[in-house]
Amino acid sequence: MKKIMMAIAPLLILTSCANQASLAKLNKFALNKPNKAFNTVQTKELNKGYIDSLKEFSLDFFQQANGGEDKNPVFSPMSIATCFSMAYDAAEGETKKELGELLHYDEEAFNHLDEIKSALLRSAINDTKKNTYLNISQSFWADDNSTIHEDYLKTLQDYYFAEAYQGDLPNMYNEVADWINDKTKHYLNVKGEDFQEMLASAIYALINTVYLKSAWVNEFKEELNYQGNFANLDATSTKVTYMETKLEDSYYFTGDGYVISSLPFEHDLEFRMLLPNVDTDYAKVLDDRTALDNLLALPLDKVGIPENASGITQKGTVEYTIPQFKVRSIFNLVDMFIDRGIETPFKPGCANFPKFDGGYISKAQHEAGFETNNKGAEGAAYTIIVVSKAGIPEEPVRFKLDRPFAYAVTTKEGIPIFMGKVTSLSNA
Repeated sequence: MKKIMMAIAPLLILTSCANQASLAKLNKFALNKPNKAFNTVQTKELNKGYIDSLKEFSLDFFQQANGGEDKNPVFSPMSIATCFSMAYDAAEGETKKELGELLHYDEEAFNHLDEIKSALLRSAINDTKKNTYLNISQSFWADDNSTIHEDYLKTLQDYYFAEAYQGDLPNMYNEVADWINDKTKHYLNVKGEDFQEMLASAIYALINTVYLKSAWVNEFKEELNYQGNFANLDATSTKVTYMETKLEDSYYFTGDGYVISSLPFEHDLEFRMLLPNVDTDYAKVLDDRTALDNLLALPLDKVGIPENASGITQKGTVEYTIPQFKVRSIFNLVDMFIDRGIETPFKPGCANFPKFDGGYISKAQHEAGFETNNKGAEGAAYTIIVVSKAGIPEEPVRFKLDRPFAYAVTTKEGIPIFMGKVTSLSNA
């Protein structure tokens, strides 16, 4: 064993040194150093309108992702919404309007900047005693030949705690990967080559990361683990490791064809679960917007019939059986949002981003991973938005057959299959 450890130790040291060297290299491109405090106690409650906007965005995205090819889609609503909120603050006109619709923003009901700043401070947790770490980070990247709009940079720094970097952006794919890995504790372990093509024509980029590692309040005992079957949606089954625990005084909501309950993580974080009843159409229940809304918003701390909910909340002893699982997903956000009718931000010549010097969002990608085990859960996500220069569209050559013309149909080699002319269409 000692020989193995001796062989591994130098490798760990080299890896650590490599990471520090990469971050040191990144620092030379830095334009600022925002200071976001961890473990900040916030006395002001978040505006309900802002929470509702995140909830509606989450439900929209879940239902769209649920219809894709990924059988186990996982994503971070906070990551995507916060990153696109930074784009929203760079936009004007129809572009800003469409992004506001995407994010369900209602500026008359709440100031999104104040709410985001408060949410980011509330979500900055670093508690080694309770084994809980949660951090949401932002960054802004500009090419050397791009303009830095100081008012926009100040907004990003003051409200999003966004770090800013400037350099040869198309060739900074390794630095982007290093930044994401540093903020997510290498959980996703992205590579520079993952972003090389994406940044090839970039003049600006916006990035968000989310990293969570938290312990259960009531840890699952490993001696209670067992192997059992998981019934897949396609009627097959998979052998998995299940964890078991029994909790008294647990709340659970019984809805129309499903049950919702939750298990607590440290620092008031919750692992909420929506379980279809055995005799239901699982796919239909898991695509039911009302059920999903209840999963996100239903208060599980009071017995009775919740307001605007068709069901009842009860309290009692609950035996929880949870599978250990590890999932990972990646999404092309441009295609997804265009499918939703959000088009202007992604169209060259149509997008209105004054803070991006007339550029448009050419690429946007989200990747997330999440897993559960006996001690707790761990997950990470990033969202990257790439802004490219919108070229001046060329005037098309007009070729309109509105007068007599000749025509031919030929093979590639020039063999004439058909040939003729049209001088009058009155008899056609």
